[in-house]
Amino acid sequence: MSKIGLVLTIVILIFTASGCLLTPRLTGEPAENSLSLEPQILPLDTFGVRRTEIVVAGVSVGTFSFWIENDSLILNFEGLDEWMFSRIAFETKETIDEFKLDDSGILDIASFSTNVHFDNVVNFASYEVDLGFLGGFSTSFFTAIYLEMRNTDDIEISTIPTAYLGTIYRDSGQIDLNSILTGELRVERRNGLAYCDLSLINEGNTEALFITVELLFEIEEEGTWLEFERVKLVSFEDEFSLASGASIKLSAEIPAKGNIRVTADISSINSDSIRLVYIYEGDF
Repeated sequence: MSKIGLVLTIVILIFTASGCLLTPRLTGEPAENSLSLEPQILPLDTFGVRRTEIVVAGVSVGTFSFWIENDSLILNFEGLDEWMFSRIAFETKETIDEFKLDDSGILDIASFSTNVHFDNVVNFASYEVDLGFLGGFSTSFFTAIYLEMRNTDDIEISTIPTAYLGTIYRDSGQIDLNSILTGELRVERRNGLAYCDLSLINEGNTEALFITVELLFEIEEEGTWLEFERVKLVSFEDEFSLASGASIKLSAEIPAKGNIRVTADISSINSDSIRLVYIYEGDF
């Protein structure tokens, strides 16, 4: 073998070995050496699902998603491009401080209540967590996950254990006195459009953190309300907050015909979630 060929062979071997050592991180997770337990906040889609990709070397090898269904948390894990799960571990807590850390200050995987090793790898798994343990005033929770994956070439990768923020909606009669979000929703017709104005006030004595506001538009057809549009005014990724006593006005406009109903879903991680409903019975 020539010297040039030998050098090329060594370079290829080094590159191949380094590829096996890649440690993918879920999109949006904290830095590898971070000791902070600051939760990651994933965007909420129109179906109420929060989702993130599992990415290695710029390539998506899977997805992790979660949502609320019948007072339970549903966790979904899906492998892509011949990547499959060999281990899934997760834990759900009411507050971030309840998670245990290991000696290096990282989430302690051994403490997770669910820690499944698959003898035969799987490309899909789904779990349901009863949220009945949450307090009556809770409007948020935290889920930490850790994953190990393997592909058809027996290359193994793992994620850094990361905590994610989730939210739930409560009836507005349940009030957290530390931070109380109240508001007024109005809808009127102007130039063939439905104009929605939402006045939001923090009447508590602490800052309302990471506020999210989404408008649901429904139209009445033969006595049944049918969804036809969702508009996100602010979301967690905007890191929108309201100081104690502060207020803000948010607006949206949308074409509509017939009777419409507009619902505003509002929540923050340290305040009671509220739902404001306004029915416009005018003829658009």
